[in-house]
Amino acid sequence: MSAYPTLTQPDENAARPAPDAVRYPVYVVLLFFTCFAFSYLDRQIVSILVQPIKQSLSLTDTQIGLLQGLSFTMCYATAGVFVARLVDRTNRVRLIAACIAIWAVSTMACGFASSFSELLIARAGTAIAEAGLSPAALSIFSDIFPPRRVARASSVFMLGPYVGGGVALFGGGMLLSAAHGDNSAWLAAHGFEPWQMVFVAVGLPGLVLAALVAFSVREPVRLETLHHATKAEDAMPSLRHVIVELFVRNRFCLAYFAAYVALITVFYSHSAWFPTLLMRHFHLAPKTVGQLAAPAYMIGGTLGVACAGMLATRVTDESTLRRVLGFSGGAVAALVPAAIAMPLVADSSVAVVLYGTCAFAASIAMGLAPVPLQIAVPNRMRGRSLALLVFMTNAISGGVGPLAVGFLNERLGHTDNSLGVALAVTGGVAALIGAALYLLAMRRVPVAQTMTVA
Repeated sequence: MSAYPTLTQPDENAARPAPDAVRYPVYVVLLFFTCFAFSYLDRQIVSILVQPIKQSLSLTDTQIGLLQGLSFTMCYATAGVFVARLVDRTNRVRLIAACIAIWAVSTMACGFASSFSELLIARAGTAIAEAGLSPAALSIFSDIFPPRRVARASSVFMLGPYVGGGVALFGGGMLLSAAHGDNSAWLAAHGFEPWQMVFVAVGLPGLVLAALVAFSVREPVRLETLHHATKAEDAMPSLRHVIVELFVRNRFCLAYFAAYVALITVFYSHSAWFPTLLMRHFHLAPKTVGQLAAPAYMIGGTLGVACAGMLATRVTDESTLRRVLGFSGGAVAALVPAAIAMPLVADSSVAVVLYGTCAFAASIAMGLAPVPLQIAVPNRMRGRSLALLVFMTNAISGGVGPLAVGFLNERLGHTDNSLGVALAVTGGVAALIGAALYLLAMRRVPVAQTMTVA
């Protein structure tokens, strides 16, 4: 018997509601990847706008950390728990389209904020709406691909944060510079600042994406596993059953969840503060920061996810779970020295190269992150399982990471490169913990597999 439940393969026309059974799933993956990239563009555009927002609204670094971290991610994580039940029981395509439209409008609303509280509320709207995309899209992939191809499709989808984040750095810097140019007089005459125009510009394309999803993607038939295909399991399992499935039947999950929390702490810390580090410590303009950091971030992340996809092709259906955790642990271990050195080096070019190296190592583990839950958890538990992972990573990582860096920087008294020291401590410790926990999760897989088959 397989080490984890094997997916049944229903009628191809029912599972893939398009004339071409090869091209349609590829289209779905690429469209959802684009949506995910735009969600991170909308989310991380703040990182390139930190200095003008701080000056305009008279904010502290702790408030900036709250804006990028705790306040955003707590809304994102909490909403994800409620949205997850909809993922498991309703039309996932309609849910995704609605979420994209809402976060696009919320991002544009940030452009009309004139105080910290107004900006915080608008960002909360973006966070709440973005919570629905990942669990719904990843659940759909599990219904249109077998386990090995699920890993590949998910790794393409997980390129989104790196492409979106890179565009946020590069495009945000270019837009901000353009707004300070010939358009600055017009904006000032209408009571707008350049950073506000940037929010409106990056939010608007989301409305087009929402329409594309709604009218070109069809809800696939939900596939059930052979092990869980009884009539009793067709009913919606309770949250208690989901937790038992995750942390009792699959004992690797606790260490795996904690490892991913540690990894995303590094990711959020770097995304939130590295552009500011280049501006403050190396005295670079926002446009220059975007031109330097964006290519390193995008190239490193793209190569890492491509590497994750190639690693996924080297596994069998039976070995996928253990080897995915092993690949992830190795990547996070390689992240440790780069995360420590990157904010401490004295040359901006070296810092940017190390930033790309961090993106490469982290993106391997991030590209493979959803796979254990996609292949080890029953269909009607999958959305809430993924949402619990999202909740933990955002409630803890997204809150602790950026906030810890801002807090440590202020405690160090804004001394020479105190921001770099704070970033090195936060990122280095989190990466080290993550590598150890991935190893522990991999070692627990045989126990989890035995319990699943029993």
